[in-house]
Amino acid sequence: MNAVQLVKREIAPAMEVQTKIIEYMTRFFVGKGFKWLLPVMLSSITDPLWPDPAASEALKPPEIEAYGGKLRLMHSMILHKQLAVAMGIDKLFILSPNIRLEGREADDGRHAYEFTQLDFEIAYATMDDVMSLIEEAISGLFKEARKWEILEELGREVPKAKPPFKRFTLEEIKAEFGDEDKASEAMDEPFWITDIEREFYDREDPERPGHFRNYDLYLPWGYGEVSSGGEREWEYDIIVRKMKKAGISLEAFKPYLEVAKAGLLKPTAGAGIGMERLVRFIVGAKHIAEVQPFPRIPGIPAII
Repeated sequence: MNAVQLVKREIAPAMEVQTKIIEYMTRFFVGKGFKWLLPVMLSSITDPLWPDPAASEALKPPEIEAYGGKLRLMHSMILHKQLAVAMGIDKLFILSPNIRLEGREADDGRHAYEFTQLDFEIAYATMDDVMSLIEEAISGLFKEARKWEILEELGREVPKAKPPFKRFTLEEIKAEFGDEDKASEAMDEPFWITDIEREFYDREDPERPGHFRNYDLYLPWGYGEVSSGGEREWEYDIIVRKMKKAGISLEAFKPYLEVAKAGLLKPTAGAGIGMERLVRFIVGAKHIAEVQPFPRIPGIPAII
């Protein structure tokens, strides 16, 4: 594809749907009392993404030199969300641009290296609180979307999604379906996968060591993961122990650890919802590039 072919694509219907989705979702969160923060795009710290980005050039966030220090492009605002709650903003959300230069052997149609999350965090919330909130948001969105004329024109029928969604642990998914993608292909409604070992900030269940109080929401019909979240670690000693276990440099996260050591982090829970993935599902696009005016697909040079 060249620049002329890119510009001649029929992208306007997807952007109409995207506008409706963002309008609905932001109205939903504002109506629930959330404060709308503006995004951070450059920082000395960002989500390391398990494992430590130093272990893989493909996952290392780009750095720039500025004002006597090094700044990284944002992987996600998870650490900043925790710090914002520490500032007293107990319920917050952001439409957060993310850069993830992932190395992928195959293009699966749903990954982009530049994308936007509706990222939110709640002080003193549990995983059940957040899962119920997302279920309410998604089921309400799907109900509203079934009224949109643009989807009738596209010939797209959005499924019903009635809470509570089915829940599976990752172990149960592997036993029943083989893996997460096969489960998504087999299901005809959204479902949860819980108890996933990953980043240091996702809370380990204190009553069940080796199990984790986190959750991913998967869409049916093979569209895969659309949201990822969890309860957060907030105690300094636990955070440090888990970072050391993962081989993550403590010095690289010095500002975050200073706040944790001072006892200022609060128990929180939250999640991020991928906007392009949600748009892709609602319009029924086979590939995420179909809902990006300027596609950013891992392994493929950007045209513009």
